[in-house]
Amino acid sequence: MGQWLLILYNSALMNTTLNVRDLMQIRVHVVPSKMPLVELEQEFINKRVSGFPVVDDDQLVGVVSRSDIVRQLEVERQLAENTSDFYWDGSGFHEEPAESMQQIASRVGQRIEDLHVRDLMSRHLVSVSADDSLTVLAQRFLEHHIHRVLVVEHGRLVGIVSALDLVRLFADKRVAPA
Repeated sequence: MGQWLLILYNSALMNTTLNVRDLMQIRVHVVPSKMPLVELEQEFINKRVSGFPVVDDDQLVGVVSRSDIVRQLEVERQLAENTSDFYWDGSGFHEEPAESMQQIASRVGQRIEDLHVRDLMSRHLVSVSADDSLTVLAQRFLEHHIHRVLVVEHGRLVGIVSALDLVRLFADKRVAPA
């Protein structure tokens, strides 16, 4: 989302009586930090979302998205290329020169299979209160360049709002540009 969204719709958002509570999704799908990445990808497919709050023992500990996986794949690829004579897998450190990009990719795949949500989730949590205005919500999206904002009350996750939820307000004509 760009700055244009806030400029275009700021007056509409400021003039509405709606707040985050009116927009947030209260049925929030969460994942544990110990979930393997293979299972996480299946959850993305099953739930048809691109990110999840990470919750352990009823405590919000992070957020993970498909973008985090893509970033981690790139880190792993660069690491495998830079250390193609040495690589680490679940059983230890090995010295074996890679003879092709296919071997490097194989090593990346082996390493990825050993990773869990906790290894790549963001621990920086961006949140709003359910009573915050939609302008505050839109500003969080823009300030942090994110696609979902957590709704937290008294330290507990109570909802989530995606950028698409905010756009849907205008598509459904619940608010209109001024």
